[in-house]
Amino acid sequence: MDFVKTEIEQLEKALNAIIHRPQLIRREYWISQIESLLKRSKLSPHDQQRLVALLELLGTSPAEFSSACQ
Repeated sequence: MDFVKTEIEQLEKALNAIIHRPQLIRREYWISQIESLLKRSKLSPHDQQRLVALLELLGTSPAEFSSACQ
């Protein structure tokens, strides 16, 4: 589980660093990274919430993600 927390922290840092510089965002890449983490079955509710917040930063709603997973 520590690996997942570290991975989420790295995503948070990277996205927070580039969110103010839109030309650096490879939106689809980051969305796919976040979605792959969200598909893991043993995420804590807190980790899920953090990942959903990152998706929202990228302009992807949790509803869009949920429908894509079905």
